[in-house]
Amino acid sequence: MSEGKRAMKTTNAILTAAIILAGIGCATAPAEVRIQGIAVPESLVERAQTADAAAQAEACLSLAQKLWERDRVESLRFLRRGAELRNVECARQYLARAENVQSNVSQRVYARLYVEGLLRKGPMTTPDGKDARSELYYQLCWAWRYTEPVSGPKARQVLSSMIDAGIAPEQARTPFIAQLLQETGLRAGRISPKDISLYAGEGSDEGKSWMRVPLAGERAEQGDWTVAEASAWGGGSDRLFIGANVLAFLVNAQGEPSFKGRALWIVNLSAAPVYLTSIATGQNNRELLPGHEELLPVSDCSLERGDCTTGVPLSVKHRRTLR
Repeated sequence: MSEGKRAMKTTNAILTAAIILAGIGCATAPAEVRIQGIAVPESLVERAQTADAAAQAEACLSLAQKLWERDRVESLRFLRRGAELRNVECARQYLARAENVQSNVSQRVYARLYVEGLLRKGPMTTPDGKDARSELYYQLCWAWRYTEPVSGPKARQVLSSMIDAGIAPEQARTPFIAQLLQETGLRAGRISPKDISLYAGEGSDEGKSWMRVPLAGERAEQGDWTVAEASAWGGGSDRLFIGANVLAFLVNAQGEPSFKGRALWIVNLSAAPVYLTSIATGQNNRELLPGHEELLPVSDCSLERGDCTTGVPLSVKHRRTLR
C-alpha cells in the first residue's frame, strides 16, 4: 500500500472515531436550561418542582446559590420555596441572603415575617431531628434589634415566641439574648397560653397581631391623612413600607414574590387602618386593618395569560406617622 493511501486510511479512521466519540458525548451530556442567562441542569430544575419534599428543598438551595449573583429575586424565591418545605438550611439561607446589603428593606421585612410564620406552625427539624426554631428565632431577634428596619417592640415579640417555643439554656446565656431579656423584662422558661394560641394556622383574611411592625421612633399620636404612591414589583416597594408601613409584593401563581406575576400581595404592618386604591386590581379605598393581608389578582392577567405583569401601581391612604 502506498504511503498516500495509508495516510488517507489513517485519517478516515481518526475522523470516524471522532464522530463516534462526539455522538457518545452528545448522548450522555446532561440537558441544560438557562435561567437569566445561567445554564443549569434541567434535571435540577425538574427536581425543584416535582421531587419529594427533601429533594425539592435541596434542589431549590442549589439553584438559589447558582442564581444569586445574576438574579437575586429568583434566588430568594427558590430559598423561600425550600423554607416552605420546612428545610432548615433553606430557611437559614433565606434570612441570611435577605439581610444582605444587596437586598432592599422590603425583601428583608418579607423574609423575616415569612420565616416567622413558618416557625409559628410548629417545629422545623434538621436531618438529625433537632428542632431549629430557637436558632431561627435568634436570627429574627438579631435582625429586628440591630438591622434596618429596626423595631424594638417586634424584637420583643419574637423573643417571646422564642421562649414559648423552648429556648435552650445555653442560648439564653448568650450575651445578646441575656441583654435582650434584660431590656424587655421577659424571663426564659415562662409559658404564655395567649402566645401559644397564635401558633395555629391563620387564614389570609384574619388580622395577625404578630404581623405588625412598630418602627423605631414612632409615636402613638398620628397626624393628618396622606397618600403614599408606589409600584409593587417582585422586590416589594421600599417607598410604601417606609412611607406607610405597608408591605406589598407582586407575586406569581404560586404566591411567590417574582419578577413576573399575576397578583398583588399586601399587608398592613401599622397599628391603624389604611386604605388601598389600585386600578390594576380593581380596588378603590379598600380598608386594610392592622395585621391584615390580602391577595388581589391583577385584572389583565387571565388564567390563559398567566404571570403577565412586572409591577402593580397602587396608592395607600394613611395617617401621617409622627416621629
